[in-house]
Amino acid sequence: MAARGLRAWGPLILGLLLWLGWSGAVLATEIIVTADREPVSVNESFNLTFSADESPDGEPDFTPLSRDFRVLSQSQNSQISMVNGKISRTFEWTVTVVAKQAGTLTVPPIAFGDDRSKPLTVTVTDRPAPGPAGSAGDDALLIEVDVSPKNPYVQAQVIYTVRVLYRTRLGGARLSPLEIPDALVQQLGDKHNYSTERNGATYSATEIRYAIFPQKSGPLLIPPLTLDAEVQASGRGGFNPFFGRPMKTVSLRSKAIELQVRPAPAAFSGKHWLPAQNVTLEETLSPDTGRIETGQPLTRTLTLRAQGATVGVLPELGLAGLPEDIRRYPDQPALDEQRQGTGLLSTRQEKTALVPDRPGRYLLPAIEVPWWNTAAERMEVARLPEREIEVAAGAAAPIQPVPEPTPASAQETAGTPPVKGGEPESGRADSPIWFWLCLFLAGGWLITAGLWWRTARWSQEKTVMKPSESPQLSGSRLMRELKEACAANDPGRARRALLDWAAQRWPDCDASLEGIAGHSQGELKHAIQALGRALYGYPRTEWNGAALWAAIVTTDLGKARAENRGPVALAPLHPPAQASPQSGARRPNALSMTQ
Repeated sequence: MAARGLRAWGPLILGLLLWLGWSGAVLATEIIVTADREPVSVNESFNLTFSADESPDGEPDFTPLSRDFRVLSQSQNSQISMVNGKISRTFEWTVTVVAKQAGTLTVPPIAFGDDRSKPLTVTVTDRPAPGPAGSAGDDALLIEVDVSPKNPYVQAQVIYTVRVLYRTRLGGARLSPLEIPDALVQQLGDKHNYSTERNGATYSATEIRYAIFPQKSGPLLIPPLTLDAEVQASGRGGFNPFFGRPMKTVSLRSKAIELQVRPAPAAFSGKHWLPAQNVTLEETLSPDTGRIETGQPLTRTLTLRAQGATVGVLPELGLAGLPEDIRRYPDQPALDEQRQGTGLLSTRQEKTALVPDRPGRYLLPAIEVPWWNTAAERMEVARLPEREIEVAAGAAAPIQPVPEPTPASAQETAGTPPVKGGEPESGRADSPIWFWLCLFLAGGWLITAGLWWRTARWSQEKTVMKPSESPQLSGSRLMRELKEACAANDPGRARRALLDWAAQRWPDCDASLEGIAGHSQGELKHAIQALGRALYGYPRTEWNGAALWAAIVTTDLGKARAENRGPVALAPLHPPAQASPQSGARRPNALSMTQ
């Protein structure tokens, strides 16, 4: 029964499917495509018009056109008309294209949602370019390119020049961007306009220059540039057409150029490869006399300039070879690139504050920058000679302690008469009176030492000795001096007080800010480094002593707790004012060529 029912419904289902397919074909919108002229030139634009009497299923996708054509622009419009009382509506899409090659080209079907246009065949003719070598186009509009040099070194500068020549009125021109894989490209300055001659005819010229820096050796292809320009549809040479004459879009392509990029030559023995047309190295000192005092900063400025090189290939000048007694505080290097008409000018400037710790004469080492002269094809060296600076003792210099005489040397000083010319005075050294006198004094000293030892032992048994208060008094004076220096925001005074405080706290510490920072941790270390930058950094900045005083207070409190001495009451840097009952507590504080 089931099979018999299926056979009965089969013809009905087949008929329904056929009707649906026929009705779908009838309901599909017809889209027609036409060209505004034929044949067309390979370097001239033309319009493709897609029209329909009804609204299609969706928006068009013109991507398939890019296989054989370059799409310059597209627009859409609709028209409503009434004929014999019947209203009709037309939808149009206009696409301006340029053929990529000559021959018989097919405009493929374009999808409008589920609807599709019909294909169209277009004949494209090939017109030769009668212009001079390196140009493309007819005699009214030309594009020329040239490059120098054609066999550059890797990372060396190549000048690429583009000239657009025209002797017809232009409605606008657009030049494609210059993009080269494995190369850095920079446009040099603005466009340059002038007049020139080609084959006896005078042209207006617009010139654009680029700097190209190949990043690897071997063949390097500079692709052709595309120029799309609107020109008069008729009229050539010196003919001045009337206003309102129709315009057409002409598309020209420049020739492709291949470079042979050479690697760095074996004759270059420098550490950093630097190809350039010219390199200079300059040095300035502030103060320029080269005479300073200990603790006073000397600012050394090194400036490296390279013509025809990017700033990325300029080497670091560095601080190698400076004497150990000179501390250094370098600033961030200043980098600059200037795009001049002849090429790129790059500059690297390094500033360093040099602070000597000891007086004397010091030699700043010579600085050498090897570079390759691309014009002369040889290696050269930009050099600064050695420079001597003189450092005098100043108030900010750490004072070296004078060693105290030992007991033996003191006794010799007390008992030895003055000498003249290295010989003892006659009659004194050999006298027996001096022998007995020395013996008597030595015995008295021994008796006194014994009595003192016995008294000390007896006192120790009866009472417990109190610790000496003199170190605490000395410490109080040091803390008071350090607090006042921090409150006055005086970095020089704070440095001297900090050195005295550190000498008592860490006797084995180096008498310098760097030595104290090495013994410190946390906030104290950061505060000492900030003091050093305020003293020796460039440029000078104002210093606030609150952070250093807070770090000192925190350090002494931690020491007191570690030694189980109980809390230590250290006054704040700026004590708050006492609050009165009335006031309450006080709170702390074209030819525009677009690319």
